[in-house]
Amino acid sequence: MDATGKQTLPPVVLLIAGNVLFATGLIFHAFLYNFYLEALNLSAVVMGHAAAALTGGGLVMLLPAGVLADRLGPRAALSAAAMVLAVGLALGAVAATPVAVYGAAALAGAGSAIWRVAVGPILMALTTPRTRARAFAWNVALLVGWGGAGTAIAGATSRWLETRWTLERLPALRWALVLGALGSAASLLLFQAVRSPETSAPRGAGMGVPPAVYRLLPLVGLVAVWMLGAALAAPFLNIFFARAHGLSIERIGYIFAAASVCWALAVVASGEVASRVGARRVLVLSLLLFGPAMWGLSLTHSVELAVALYFLQGLIGPVTNPLIDQWLLGQTPRERRGVVSSWRQVAADLSAMIGASLGGYLLAGSEGSGGGVVFETLFRVAGAIGLVGALGLIAGVRVRPGDAQESGR
Repeated sequence: MDATGKQTLPPVVLLIAGNVLFATGLIFHAFLYNFYLEALNLSAVVMGHAAAALTGGGLVMLLPAGVLADRLGPRAALSAAAMVLAVGLALGAVAATPVAVYGAAALAGAGSAIWRVAVGPILMALTTPRTRARAFAWNVALLVGWGGAGTAIAGATSRWLETRWTLERLPALRWALVLGALGSAASLLLFQAVRSPETSAPRGAGMGVPPAVYRLLPLVGLVAVWMLGAALAAPFLNIFFARAHGLSIERIGYIFAAASVCWALAVVASGEVASRVGARRVLVLSLLLFGPAMWGLSLTHSVELAVALYFLQGLIGPVTNPLIDQWLLGQTPRERRGVVSSWRQVAADLSAMIGASLGGYLLAGSEGSGGGVVFETLFRVAGAIGLVGALGLIAGVRVRPGDAQESGR
């Protein structure tokens, strides 16, 4: 690989294509699995526990995934992730009892966790500071866009199997889930084709984490605080549009789908801007937009303005997440990037879990004059926490700008 980074394009393209394929099974699972459990006559309690098992399996695996990525290299970790996820999803497609459903979901969650941890380090290895922002942005943008398109394809696949192959609802859903798992399994071929620089720990290196790496933990904590603001509001934005603005579920779905496409395009644009003016500048500006967007949502009575603010607040995460990854990993020795990536993913998951629970309590305790639930308190608190996290991260970026160890390349 030369200093210009020209030779990094083919492996980066293979990697991103592999990530899109890997996500296919997760997308099919997210959309179809509750329908599958319903067809098995399993209760909503089982559906909830299955979702919790998926998350729990990932949480348990996140820290070991960082060690795996550092010891064997992120490409080997990605290959392992593809195999574990595909097996978990395939088992979930044939599971018929609650225990089997939970076990398969936990296995799939573990595969997803390994993938999430390994992607950042391998993207860092395949890129230079000049090409990095663009590569990270395209990776996120394509995953966001594929999330919307893949959901539509999942539904169409199930319907096609029912009509074209005259299958009953249960086997149609089962085969659709299997096809999604096969899509994830196919990512293994692309991950294996990626030729990346050696990023695993050198032979004889100890398993301990250097003290300098532990000094990044406060920065990871700031990331958790920042993400908590968005996590408070995100699970309740669909019912916000239904209750506060009287929109139908179908219309809300169209708004959310259109927003996903716009977010994907905007993330690509942000990557181009970051590659020209610097990732830190784009990160600082983006961090400051979330709080005002949430406060605007708490005040507006116009559905058009609410949709615009929904688009703005939802865009901040896809734009800032890859920039935060670059900032953290740019301060980490190559052989310990897996560990730091795992810390960052733990911060994201804990913020999501705490935010969803706390947001539910805030929403349950908010009633308008007519007894109906109002969203002003939830959105104001989310905006305030987001602003605190943003200011903390901006201070951290100024003190620890990142990419210091890359400057000599």
